[in-house]
Amino acid sequence: MMTLASNKQSMKYSLQGERVPIYETDENGNIIYYEDSDGNKIPMETGEYTTGYSQPVSFFGNIAMSGGEVDSVEFGIDVSGYDATLVVDKGTIPIDETSLIWHTSEVGYKDAEKTIVDGSTADYKVIAVKPSLNTTKYILGRITK
Repeated sequence: MMTLASNKQSMKYSLQGERVPIYETDENGNIIYYEDSDGNKIPMETGEYTTGYSQPVSFFGNIAMSGGEVDSVEFGIDVSGYDATLVVDKGTIPIDETSLIWHTSEVGYKDAEKTIVDGSTADYKVIAVKPSLNTTKYILGRITK
């Protein structure tokens, strides 16, 4: 059984695993920049790196808010443990338990160049992945903003 196109909504996903530089910040948390000889503003790096997220990719899927006790029994988790389920045709997106989903919110960035994704702006984090014959169901937890 395939998911109906009329039930699909536009969303974005981001994969964890990008190597992101850590920048020097001022007391307000803003990135500190310096100017090179050509007058270009360049962020000051600390020399350290952290794990971040890839640039978000658009996709279409069927999302439903928490469905109740049948789903909780199916996945072996408490109903309060997730906020939505996402169903897509099998093999259409490469997300896993470390991925983020933007459903209604805009993607935010930590830098002016929009190269470092701010994961806290996502709507959901993927809690579990449950593949079946033709579809994959993702259990989503809401990210508190």
